[in-house]
Amino acid sequence: MKRKFALILSAVMAASSLPLTAYAANFKDINDVPWAGAETVINSVADKGLLSGYEDGTFRAKNNVTYCEAMQMVYNVLVKTGVAKSMDAVEAYAYMGTLDTYQVPKWAQMAVAYGLKNGIIDMQLVATKFAGGNTAATREDVALLFGNALGMYYDKEKDAAEAKKFADYWSISGERLVQIDLLKRLGVVSGDNYNNFNPKKNINRAEMAVMLNKTNGILTEGVEESGTITNITVNENKYYNFTVKMTQGGTENVMATLGQMPVYSGNTTQTVALSSLNKGDQVSLIRSGNSVIAMRVTKGSTAQSKYDMTGYVDSYKNDSLSFENENTGETVKYPIKSGAKIVVGGQTVTRTQLKTLLDDHYKEHAYAGIKTTIEREKKNGNYEDVTYIEELYITFTNEYTRVGEVKSFSTNSVNMKFIGSSSEGTYYFAANCEFYIGDTKSTAAALKKLADSGTVYVKVTVNADEKVSKVIMSEDTFDEGKKDTSRTYKVKSLNDKKLVVEENKETTTFTFGSTNPLDNITFYGYKNKDWENLGNVDKAEKFADNPYRYDGLSKDEDFTMYCKVVMNKSNKVTEIYLSTDKQAWNKTSDEKRERKGTVASIQNDVLKFKTSSVSYTMLDKYNTKDSDNTIKIGSTETKSKKLLTRLANDSAFELYAEIVADGNNKVTEVDARLTAATGKLVEYDQDKKRIKIETSGGEYELITTSKPKLTDEDDKKFTLDDIATSKYVGEEIKLGFNSSGVVNQFTLVNGPNVGSGLTKVSGIATSAANGLQVDGKSKAYSFLSERKMTLRVYGSPTESLDTVKKMIADPNVKVYVEAGLDDQERVETLNVYIREAAGELTSCDSDYIRIRTASGNKFSLDLPGKVKTCNVKGLKQEDLEDGNADNKGYTVKVVLTDAGVISSITG
Repeated sequence: MKRKFALILSAVMAASSLPLTAYAANFKDINDVPWAGAETVINSVADKGLLSGYEDGTFRAKNNVTYCEAMQMVYNVLVKTGVAKSMDAVEAYAYMGTLDTYQVPKWAQMAVAYGLKNGIIDMQLVATKFAGGNTAATREDVALLFGNALGMYYDKEKDAAEAKKFADYWSISGERLVQIDLLKRLGVVSGDNYNNFNPKKNINRAEMAVMLNKTNGILTEGVEESGTITNITVNENKYYNFTVKMTQGGTENVMATLGQMPVYSGNTTQTVALSSLNKGDQVSLIRSGNSVIAMRVTKGSTAQSKYDMTGYVDSYKNDSLSFENENTGETVKYPIKSGAKIVVGGQTVTRTQLKTLLDDHYKEHAYAGIKTTIEREKKNGNYEDVTYIEELYITFTNEYTRVGEVKSFSTNSVNMKFIGSSSEGTYYFAANCEFYIGDTKSTAAALKKLADSGTVYVKVTVNADEKVSKVIMSEDTFDEGKKDTSRTYKVKSLNDKKLVVEENKETTTFTFGSTNPLDNITFYGYKNKDWENLGNVDKAEKFADNPYRYDGLSKDEDFTMYCKVVMNKSNKVTEIYLSTDKQAWNKTSDEKRERKGTVASIQNDVLKFKTSSVSYTMLDKYNTKDSDNTIKIGSTETKSKKLLTRLANDSAFELYAEIVADGNNKVTEVDARLTAATGKLVEYDQDKKRIKIETSGGEYELITTSKPKLTDEDDKKFTLDDIATSKYVGEEIKLGFNSSGVVNQFTLVNGPNVGSGLTKVSGIATSAANGLQVDGKSKAYSFLSERKMTLRVYGSPTESLDTVKKMIADPNVKVYVEAGLDDQERVETLNVYIREAAGELTSCDSDYIRIRTASGNKFSLDLPGKVKTCNVKGLKQEDLEDGNADNKGYTVKVVLTDAGVISSITG
């Protein structure tokens, strides 16, 4: 970490956080859960960060889940499975004011905003169920959340036939039936012992764990349905149509294009060619929504089970194929064996036909998968191994992809080192090239910035003109680069020819040679409690034979050497890991990674940068006395993850950070500073060099330079003395920062308001001739016409100035106002907050309560669902919600919060 920053802020904020903070499994009260097997499910969702426990180490399975918690959990599972992106902070900002009005807790606002933006919930539900954050959710409403979330990927059926099979389906709210039907079809929900869904019951945390676990499985693994291939047709040697007779009845027509539809062999990730499928093969269809995205051959006569190598044909001459390995980038040349199987576009062809087809498709890329065999032959009096192609599968495509580690990147080209090889290649971008970081569309400039920040990987799509049409960059290696066998073997022997291992008394041999060059293999040894590159096979062999000097073993002590093998998708070995400690692969690496950039978010202790697809996990605690385990905001060391998280998730700020992470991407050091901020001006103190602004996340006090630069977007003149007065309080202001994170620029977004003397007054309002007085003072302020005035009323649905005038004049209503005055001291903007109202309760429903005051005025007040205090004799909470209190003569006093939400009804 090279740069240190000056102190930039001290926060003035109210603590508000999600009460579920413990992420550890093995909860102390795990035996209290109400069904067999619950421990596995609960620990699974806890380990995935989908549902957390409490700080005291308990899970509290029988506790009800609130609406806010339910939406947070739905948001978690969508984001953590990668099917949805985290809510953009700028987009979320548009909802924060309204969510504050309904007292939705800060910790839930990002998730609730995501739900609103994506149609999972609507504002009516937020106003009636989410308000206050403490309302327990019902089973049918939680089903609504999950159903709408999964409905973005899977089709709903209007007839809701499956939902209607519940014995109590008649009690399910009509608008919830289709979502519950979808969840039942997907296996997320089921009935009780009496086949009842129990829609009105509250859902508890144990039940929520089951829904999260099943939803996570659906989103990560898809929904598979089995069947048997009954017919295959091929068009243009490229487009396949499979007719599949489904096990559960009916048939399915699956359209597949070469190179786009993966077909897996059994339960492995090994792919097979479309051309190798036959009638009678049993397959499993993998769906995403209503589309089949992949197939799995579960039982069949597939002859071609895997390739030895995949890549692109360079040339075909004299019965030998020159071939560019897509994994290593190296070009090899193999003769085609007499009698070899040659399939082009799904059709078996001869060598002569192969030559003709390659000539005819010279403008396209010939993508090939080959199986090889090694035969020992005598040449020039000596015997040597000759590699032949015994099976060749070719498809023609206008594009191909290459994957590698970025060596250099410019706005018009990229140079990469191919995975599993020392070879490099340079590719030039087409004029219309598209650029992505992960799955987020970006620019060449942003990719260059990411490439310059550390080790990154790239996948390029090359068109028929040998120009790159698409670039994807990531800090992670791409899946097709390599696969880690999860098996841990016992090493029997290792030399420069082969690795012989044993698992469950079965021996496996990995042979090194021309088809699996040693130069493409990296050997690692677990030395002194860390992984080390052993350099070459000779040193790896010595380590395997004699690990004593590294592992603390005595020379007389017996040992077992274990290994893991990493292969690319062509099943060629790329890495071998050796250790006498079988648990070495589960231990944290001491490897450190540095990353810097603008922070996108910190959600559930997971930090993400805007220019990276990698997630970094924050530690549980930070010791500010230990330089290897700190958070720094500016030059100030702090233990407060909460402050860092607030800044990262507050869309009003742009937060730059430099981090150090260990080998498991756990963040051990953070240096952060602000680079931009926008909020409402609260106070500016020139002498103390402090400015205080208010955002949706609270108030923040920031340090300024002695004389910040002044600008405004209307190019009107103002001074620092003007900013220090009260007349700009409440105005939107943008702040600029220097390289040390200190405020050095003020920008008024709208410039000075009407005239040069706009001021604001606020307080309890009383009536005056065509206007109002504030806090009982004699000075009166007249209203502009309703057409020219901006009016907002909190706590009531009215937008009428006449109704506001009646409220202010009515002695039974207390109204707090914030008035903006023009240069003639006329009210130009008016925010009205109803604080109290007393009178006869005339009617109510789930949205409003209506009263008639002693003055005869009738007013409607927003009803937020469950009122915290309802203390009127004979009046029940449910009477308010259901409208059963209408015209029963109740005399009530209604008290509202500062945000215009009813807090109590007394009488």
